Parts: sequence; C-alpha cells; structure tokens
Amino acid sequence: MYSAHLKRLGALACLLLGAAGQAHASELFPALTGTRTIGVQVKIQNFSSADAAQIKAAGFSFVRLGVWSDSLGDPAYQRQISDAFAVARAAGLPVLMTVRATRPLSAEPAAAGEAFAGAVTSLEASYRTQLVAIEVWNEPDLATYWPTGNFDTTFAPFMKGMCQSLRGKTSSTPLIGFGFARPPSAGSASAVALNSIVSAYPDCLDAVSYHPYGMTAAQIGNAQAFIQQNFHLPGVISEWGISALGSNGGPEGQASKIGAFIGDVKRLNIPLTSIYEWKNSDSGSNDRERNFGLLTSDGQPKPAQLTARTQLNAQ
Repeated sequence: MYSAHLKRLGALACLLLGAAGQAHASELFPALTGTRTIGVQVKIQNFSSADAAQIKAAGFSFVRLGVWSDSLGDPAYQRQISDAFAVARAAGLPVLMTVRATRPLSAEPAAAGEAFAGAVTSLEASYRTQLVAIEVWNEPDLATYWPTGNFDTTFAPFMKGMCQSLRGKTSSTPLIGFGFARPPSAGSASAVALNSIVSAYPDCLDAVSYHPYGMTAAQIGNAQAFIQQNFHLPGVISEWGISALGSNGGPEGQASKIGAFIGDVKRLNIPLTSIYEWKNSDSGSNDRERNFGLLTSDGQPKPAQLTARTQLNAQ
C-alpha cells in the first residue's frame, strides 16, 4: 500500500514508455509474472477447487473477488473469505481483492474513511502473501455502489480519510482504486474526485482502476493516456465482460468479443486486467446479468472459455 508506492515509480516509468511496458508489469504487481497479467472474477460463495484448477489451466494469472467490509464482523462471512483464499492458494492463484461497504456511511465521510482503512489494513495483514493488490471500492460513480449518495461531496472526503489513516503504514501490497464504472474523463465527477484525492495524497494509490464496458480499443487507449497525464498513475482494468445475449451474437459472439478484448489489452500494455466473470450467475437480475460467464452456472464451458484459454496460453 502506501509505503510501497515509491518503489514502483521506476516500474511506472517503464510502463509509460510503450511497447516494452508490459514486461515490467510484475514490478508494479509483484505477485504477477512477466506478461501474464489477465485474471478473472469469481464469487466467494461458490468458488470451488474445481473452478480454481480450471482457471489456472485456462491461463488466467489471478482471480478477483469482492469483500464487504461491513460484513467482516460475521464469523460465517469470515470463514467464507478464508475458504475462498484457501482455494486460490491451493491452485497457485494470487488474488485481486476488491473491498467496499454495502451500506450508507454511518459517520461523517472522513471519519468513515478512517474506519474503512482499518478494515483494509486488517484484511491485508491476513492475506498479504496471496494478494496481487487491494482494490478500494467498486463503481462508486453509480448510486447502487455508493449508497451514501451525493458522490460529488462525500466520496473524496471519505477516501482522503482512508488515505490519511493508511499514511506511513508499512505494506508491500499495491493499492488501487476506485473501480470506476466509467474511466475518469475531462470534467467528469470521478475525475474531479480523483484529482482532489491524488492531489492531497499523491502516494496513496498505485494505480487507477476502471471498467471499460462497451469501449473500443481506441477509447481504452485514450482513457489510459488521460489517467497517466492527469493523475501520474497507470490505469488498470479491474472488470470487463460481455454477456452471451442474442444481441451480442450469443455464445459465439461473446467468444469473439472476448478474444478481441484480450488481444487489445495485450497490445495496449495494460498492466492488470480482470475479466467478468468465470461462471454465469443465476442470481443476476436479468438475462444480461446472468450470462457473463465463460462457463454456464453448472460449470459447462461456453465457447468463450476455449477462446480465452487459447489466447492466454499463447502468451
């Protein structure tokens, strides 16, 4: 986290030089090796040893999983987290852990951010040997995932409180944020908030994470450049996927688009990318949300799984 930031500035300089950059991604994220920087999202409640073995064989380099900070007091939930990490460890898969709360802030933003930092520090202490990075929050620019509301006035103070609390703490785990639903762009609320946070605490984050759903390779490239130029940090993709809907060409269309995306992020030298998601989610609220998986919900491979495996093992 915080104290590790300066150690990675040299690696960032290499990344920004262009084509040779991805060879240095492991300097930003030491848990990754060489050019193998693409992972896949799993859900802790159904992440099995069979899943982990198949994910490893498919060529993915890590798994992304989400943790809810306001559920950490529940022993059953703690066991669910530790079991998921144990499954990942047994398969030799590092973890990108995304941490957020699910309820509105119960204190004023800065104080709530300081309390949240305690949860981040505790989780890091428990799982540091397995972590690719800790990602702070997920899509706070959407009201669903920032239930406190008033993003423009509450998000930056919250994260400044977190950064202040983390300041000076010794950790080798990279800290990335904030899993924006759309990458920051000129004049956007996320860019304004991020600028406020980074200006006050320039060493808090090691990378800016975002979710480029529906974006072209050119648009992703422009987003990467904007992030580097404005915040002096690399951009990373902590979530991207395509649903196997008929409007996307069904399962074959999903496979084609995933293959193209993997090729794009390789060419763009993105230092870390996570694909959404490993298996279909029966709990999704609609057909789109239920069909992002590379496998069906009962574990049957879809064409996208073979496409991803072919591309990833060709690295």
